[in-house]
Amino acid sequence: MLRPMDRKEVPGFYNSINRFIKGIILRMICIGLFICTVTSTRVIAQNSSFEFWPETDIWYRVSPSWRLSAFIPITKYHESKYRDLNIYLQADYAWGKTKHLHFGRLYNENRAEQMKAWMIRGGFMEGWSLGENAGAYRERMLFAEIHRRMPLGKKVLYSQRIRTDFRWVGQDPQFSYRIRYRVMVEKEFTSGHCSFVPYINAEPYWDSRYSTINRIRLIGGTTISWGPRFAVEANLTYQYDDHYDTRNLYAINVILHVFFESTRSKKAKAGS
Repeated sequence: MLRPMDRKEVPGFYNSINRFIKGIILRMICIGLFICTVTSTRVIAQNSSFEFWPETDIWYRVSPSWRLSAFIPITKYHESKYRDLNIYLQADYAWGKTKHLHFGRLYNENRAEQMKAWMIRGGFMEGWSLGENAGAYRERMLFAEIHRRMPLGKKVLYSQRIRTDFRWVGQDPQFSYRIRYRVMVEKEFTSGHCSFVPYINAEPYWDSRYSTINRIRLIGGTTISWGPRFAVEANLTYQYDDHYDTRNLYAINVILHVFFESTRSKKAKAGS
């Protein structure tokens, strides 16, 4: 860990990070406004589509290292009344130390804690279509992922994730798998009891059905929290996929996060 004196010797490094993050956030806002304008006119007709993804994520911290969660996203297609529902059930385990303290978005009563450097997660997902489109989409999936998280100081977090999806898609399911690699940068800003965490990430997908990287997804958004129980996240997504129904996908994703914590976990934090 850098000594306080060492930090003073490199102020330009942290200033550069701040300028970089602010520049990226501004660009993502401009891109979002451009997307909203363009998709309402001629882009949809040019092999593109627009979707809305409302989602609820429920988190339960069992201990400082173990956590359970359930994600419930819905896909709403702009060009039709069709809906898809997915349910994720998963567990993760975190360990290891990082060089810098990281706040963790006020989830721990606004007290800085040492973020764990590594995390593994595994789970199961089932998805199906709803309403008039029932039966058109069906998927079951097992997945496993590993995260490497690196706080850079000044509340900036850089992380990488490698994920493998084992999929059975369709009414007569055929097995396939995907390998995904995501890089992400985020920075926390605080105001009173509120926390704002803008972020950007990029993720290519390799699919066994095509033996190639067929999908690239870019996301920019913000998470807002006002205490240890709730947070709201909103982002803009652009996805390019050679083998999807439409190559260019634009989506708005709105997520409600709800957090719970066991008595055991609270006692462990209080004693740390």
